[in-house]
Amino acid sequence: KLGKSVEITRFKGLGEISPDEFRQFISENIRLEPVLIRKDTAIDALLNFYMGKNTPERQDFIINNLKVELDLAEAN
Repeated sequence: KLGKSVEITRFKGLGEISPDEFRQFISENIRLEPVLIRKDTAIDALLNFYMGKNTPERQDFIINNLKVELDLAEAN
């Protein structure tokens, strides 16, 4: 049960979060994975797709490629 001093914060994107808030939000055990891209990849198009203003296209991509895995501990 939550106490009286609970604060809920919502961030629309990482650009809205301060460095101090980011440290509190992200675990010390964060795992960073390098992104490797072949030389012949159209990087501009790739970045525009994932970070551009094409929200409906990106949303469709996420929904169509979403994979849901059940947490076995919760399933029992």
